[in-house]
Amino acid sequence: MALKSNFAFFLERWTVLANLGETAERNVHIDPHTTLMKLRLFAETMTKYILASENIREAYGTTQVDRINTLRREGILEPELIEMFETLRRKGNQAVHEADYGKIEEAKAMLHIAFRMSVWFMEVYGDWSFQAPEYVEYSEQLETDKIDLLQQEYDNKVKKLEEELEAIRQKAELEQPNAKVERKQISKKFVRRQQLTEAETRTIIDEKLRLSGWEVDTNGLNHYTKGTLPQKNRNMAIAEWKAGSGRVDYALFIGLQLVGLIEAKAKHKNVPSVLESQTKTYAKNIASIENEQLTPTKGDYKVPFLYATNGRPFLRQLQEESGIWFWDSRKLTEHARPLEGWHSPEDLQLLLSQDDEAANEQLQEEDITKFGLRPYQQNAVLAAEKALQEGQRKMLMAMATGTGKTRTAIALMYRLIKAKKSRRILFLVDRKALGRQTENALKDTEIEGLPFSSIYDVKSLEDMSPEVMTRVHIATVQGMVHRLFYSEDKRMPSVGQYDFIIVDEAHRGYTSDREMSEDELIFEDQNDYISQYRRVIDYFDAACLGLTATPA
Repeated sequence: MALKSNFAFFLERWTVLANLGETAERNVHIDPHTTLMKLRLFAETMTKYILASENIREAYGTTQVDRINTLRREGILEPELIEMFETLRRKGNQAVHEADYGKIEEAKAMLHIAFRMSVWFMEVYGDWSFQAPEYVEYSEQLETDKIDLLQQEYDNKVKKLEEELEAIRQKAELEQPNAKVERKQISKKFVRRQQLTEAETRTIIDEKLRLSGWEVDTNGLNHYTKGTLPQKNRNMAIAEWKAGSGRVDYALFIGLQLVGLIEAKAKHKNVPSVLESQTKTYAKNIASIENEQLTPTKGDYKVPFLYATNGRPFLRQLQEESGIWFWDSRKLTEHARPLEGWHSPEDLQLLLSQDDEAANEQLQEEDITKFGLRPYQQNAVLAAEKALQEGQRKMLMAMATGTGKTRTAIALMYRLIKAKKSRRILFLVDRKALGRQTENALKDTEIEGLPFSSIYDVKSLEDMSPEVMTRVHIATVQGMVHRLFYSEDKRMPSVGQYDFIIVDEAHRGYTSDREMSEDELIFEDQNDYISQYRRVIDYFDAACLGLTATPA
């Protein structure tokens, strides 16, 4: 007897979702590639229903990225739900573009995530008293003619989808204002009681690591079950690596060099405690085997970069219960800190090339008088350097208009780069005119007989991303927001792409710059501008210095 679909509760009101869910489910063993593509369509259809229910009309050409960001901006989706929608989108896109993409275990985990999203959708937009059935992992196959029948039924339903969405929008226009508030409260309660399985958590982490440039597959690249070993010229996140008497969830290898360990605990609330009690222990007990090469660090530790996560996206108000916690074991006196994403292999290579003690010594020895700065400008540079040396991550430099903020910033950047205290700096502006001024200043300002931009590679506003040798990248916040949160690119900037950020005119409010392209005019109001600006700064694992004439 065939199993009842886990998505059968959709049949009465949302048959398109029911058919997509069942088709994805019934293909999981015979064609997981199709399962991932159907789940992508499933998630897209669900976001269309949500927008219609909230009386938000889609513009022509709206993409799934646009829908997700609209729901994020409106506060309709909690971060955990955004992560689920994003994961289904990315994996579905891979399946569309790669004919052989998709494995059974991965497809199973994605089905379970889709089911969680479905229960949330029913509770919030269906029946507030909805009682979810217990999830049953589908284990039976479906005959080809049944699959074809489901596909035909889905195609017929899609033709009527737009009419259905319009009817939902008309109904949403008449609802009471407090209904939106009630839905958000129900959504928050749902998220708080959810607990992803280990398989779901690992699938999400795998995808995030892959996006950051690592080769990863918990089931396929596994030291314990498959005997996977590191290889030259490959950046691998190998699962279940032996560490003493235990196994660490992931070991990060750049070629044959072991550079990082990750402990992923789906059910653990306090992430820093996992880093402290487990990842650090593994980093002490790990032993070199076969071709593996250990990386020199400090104290009893044998691995430099240590991580812990529970798979939950970073929430500042619940930071110890979310995000990716990171600690550099070469800096014994510094505390672990939360990240919003994973370092790429290139990020870790940059970190490995840094020697903080040597950099601090060189900064103290470097003659600051040769820059022709005024005394107060010299004091500003030295104060910023001192704060960095003391481990501060957020700083503000207040200088009155016309007193040379840009020249001071250029001297600071030069000294930090020369001493190798910083490897790549993001100079962030909110208007193209300011960016061009900074670019010209870097060309005109001579240091030791040469213009700054002749000594170090500078990327300007037109350059979308830095290169390996880039030391300063000038960008508008609008352009960076677009790259980070609105782009369909498979590879977004990594959290470690910059290690120092200078925010010019940090006091400035929302400004519509007529010179900006339509893609850059993406802020709806000042609150949206401020929140997006903060998202950019918080995204990167970098110390940040704000420049302003009006600190209040």
